[in-house]
Amino acid sequence: MQSPEHEGNQTTDDMRSVNVEASKTSARAATLLRLNGLGSRSRANGLRLKNGDVVVAVNGQMFNGNENDLIEALTLEGADARALVTISRGAVLFDVLTAGPLGGSYEFTEAELANDISQAFETYQVDAIERYEPFEVMRNATRDCLVFSATPNQLPYVFPAVWLLQNRIWEPMFAVIAAYAFSIVVHPLLFVLIYVLTCVYFGRGQVGILRSYALFHEHTLWLCVAARSLEQAQAICRHIDPRCDFRFSHVGPPAPPETEDENEASE
Repeated sequence: MQSPEHEGNQTTDDMRSVNVEASKTSARAATLLRLNGLGSRSRANGLRLKNGDVVVAVNGQMFNGNENDLIEALTLEGADARALVTISRGAVLFDVLTAGPLGGSYEFTEAELANDISQAFETYQVDAIERYEPFEVMRNATRDCLVFSATPNQLPYVFPAVWLLQNRIWEPMFAVIAAYAFSIVVHPLLFVLIYVLTCVYFGRGQVGILRSYALFHEHTLWLCVAARSLEQAQAICRHIDPRCDFRFSHVGPPAPPETEDENEASE
């Protein structure tokens, strides 16, 4: 038999062990997940997330779980299902739309960093997921950015030349107009056939055409964001890179070099 004193010491040790585990769980619950490894085929890489990006929320709800919890939260049912994930990059919060787990590897952030991000998230507006659309940002070496929605629209199915003009895709636009002019001179039925073919081609391939045209002009995919409007998407880009510029800017001119240096110094 164990003495009462020994039993009391064992009980105390068990209580200490429980308290230590509870403290660890509490500390972990106050932290967030940070990307520390990107797989080449992961969704995180496809969305142009970076090592050091912090997962803040899923569908507007603060996320304090572990890596397995994140996988479970982003495992969606249905081919069209999407989740809205809020990301923190430095001092900037932005959203991305994902159709499944992000992939990659994660680590827990420091409690102090998690607290700062949580405070910033309190004033960050997250709307219903239906109000967001995915935008892709293509950027070149001079920080000139092309921002376009990755959601197909109906315009190129009806007026391909107008859609090309709207997106300033000059070379294909001139080629299409020349094909229309040539075909209508040859025979009206040929014009109708070419018009229908261009409607189908540009309608079905519109997002790929936008990407290809940007690549042709030496732009590469820099960022994927979920935003409520083109203006908001540009504003997010400007917060991440104050010197990035846009061909159709809704957010004014970029910051001068000295302002960016001051921002980097303050960070």
